[in-house]
Amino acid sequence: MERGVDVMGILAAARGIEVFGIEFYRRFSECAREEKGAALLRGLGRDEEQHKEHVEREMRRISPDIDPADVEPARTLVGVVPEEAFPFPPDRCLRLEDEIRALEIGIQVEVRSTQMYRRASQLVDDPQVKALLERLASIEDGHRRLLEENMYMLRNEGAWYGYSPILEG
Repeated sequence: MERGVDVMGILAAARGIEVFGIEFYRRFSECAREEKGAALLRGLGRDEEQHKEHVEREMRRISPDIDPADVEPARTLVGVVPEEAFPFPPDRCLRLEDEIRALEIGIQVEVRSTQMYRRASQLVDDPQVKALLERLASIEDGHRRLLEENMYMLRNEGAWYGYSPILEG
C-alpha cells in the first residue's frame, strides 16, 4: 500500500467498471434496432474487454499469484450493478425512447468511470498504475463523447450515427 491507499482495491474497482461495461454494451447491442448502433455497441464492449485485460495484467504485475476476480474493490470506488443500470427486459428489443434512455445511462456510466479513474490516478504513486488509470479516463471520456453524438442523432434524426468498424465480427 502506498500512502494508505489500497492499489489492488483501486484496480479491482477499475476491473469491476470494465466488467460492467462489457455486460452493459453486450446487452444493449443485442437490443439495438439498427445494425449501426449494434456495431458501435459491440465495438465499445470489445474496448471494455481490452481495458479489463490491461487492468488484470497490472494487478498480476503487482501481485503475480493473485486472481484478479478475487480482489475486493475499494469501497469508495465501487460502481453500479449492471441490472440496476440496464432496467430493460432482456427478451425484447428497444424502442427509440428506450435506446435514448439506455444511451443516457451509458453516458452517465462513462462520466462516473472517467471521474473514478481520474480520482484514483491521483491516489496512487506507482507510475504504471497511474498511467493506466489516466489512459482509461481518457478513453472512457472518448466513449462518452461517442455516445453523446449518437444520442443527438437518435433524438434529432431517429437513427444511429453509428460507427464503421474496419473489422466487425
